[in-house]
Order: sequence, then structure tokens, then C-alpha cells
Amino acid sequence: MLFSARNIAGGYGLIRIVKDVSFTIEAGETLAVLGRNGVGKTTLLRTLVGLADRFAGEVRVDERPLPARNPRAFARLGITYVPDDRGVFSRLTVAENIRLARLCAYAESELDVYALFPTLKGHADQPAGTLSGGQQQQLAIARALATGPRLLIVDELSQGLQPSIVQDLAQALITVTRESKLALILVDQNPKLAMRICDKVMVMQRGEVVAAGASATLGSDESFLDLLIV
Repeated sequence: MLFSARNIAGGYGLIRIVKDVSFTIEAGETLAVLGRNGVGKTTLLRTLVGLADRFAGEVRVDERPLPARNPRAFARLGITYVPDDRGVFSRLTVAENIRLARLCAYAESELDVYALFPTLKGHADQPAGTLSGGQQQQLAIARALATGPRLLIVDELSQGLQPSIVQDLAQALITVTRESKLALILVDQNPKLAMRICDKVMVMQRGEVVAAGASATLGSDESFLDLLIV
């Protein structure tokens, strides 16, 4: 088992937002985490990678339990997180962002990120902070992939981006996950997009998982889709 979360409760300080969440993901599997704003999706991701408080439960990588509030432990095991603010180094150029990622890599990556995102090649010497939102998201994903991860966790892939950029990002993730054993956990406000990218899905309400299953099956279930807007 690459990654497992068991009975996770998480939040910040005295505020418990995520309650009793469990799931597993194997190498090459893709999981979309869906739900309306404020249900705890981002907090779940941050709890899993050690950026929020874990009040209960256990996270394991390769069956090895990992401590709470220790994001470096996850990075050392090939777990890479792209936050909803993208997290690029705004003063560094595109090329410097990617070179830095490779220096901190879990494993050497043979992936040509400039071939995956051709737009970035033309902006290689441009400071990341001057890129458009879509270009910054491409850079954030490219930088994450340059670390040679085993599990990529992306929060809000399409937020605030124009449709053409979103489709490019979606296709890039589909291509990479299908051609390698890269596992993916994706949060996005667009359920159709997320289920096109990911094979599995789970829906959260009020900090809890209320539905889970295969995207192909649940995506055509009207009662399941109703959970996303309640």
C-alpha cells in the first residue's frame, strides 16, 4: 500500500474540521476529493501532509506510520503537495523554480516538463510572480513533477483559470498518471473535470466522507451528484 489514511481527524488549534476520514491509494491510482466550499477538503489535504493539526488517526506511507505536523517526512518519501495558492517562488524564474525542485527531488525524474507544458519554455527566464494565473499553475504542477514524486496531491487545480488552461492541465495529469505509476489525489470545485482525471472519487460534507466509489459509476448517479450541491 503506497498511502493510507485511517480515521483522520484534523483542523487548527481547537477547531476540529475533518472527522474520521479513511481511504487508501495504491501506486498509479487517482482519487478526486469533492464537495462544496467549506466542507474540509483543503484541511484534509493539509492534515494528511502535516501542515494542519492531526487530532486522531494514522497516516501511513509504505505501511510506515508518519508523524503529524512533519511535512518534510512526507516529502522525503515522495509525497508532493501543490497548495491552492500554487506555492511558486515568485522572485525566481521559471527555470530556477524547476531547477530547485530537481535539487530537492525524491527521485530523478525523466519527465520533460517543458514538453508537457510548452508555454513554460518560452517563459523560462521570466520571474514566476509575473506569470499569469494559468502559467503559475502550470509551473506549480511542473515543479511538483520535477521532484519525481510517487504521490502528487493537488488542491484546486482549476480555480480561477480560463477553460483552455484547465483542459491543458487536465490532459497533462491524465497523460502523466496513465504513463507512469504516479498516484494522484485531486481536489477541485469542478466535479466533472475531477472525475475525468481521476478513477476514484469521494465526497465530503461537514468534514466527513459521505460517498465514495468509482468515478465511472458514481458520475452517472443523480443522488451522488446531489451531494455536491447540498
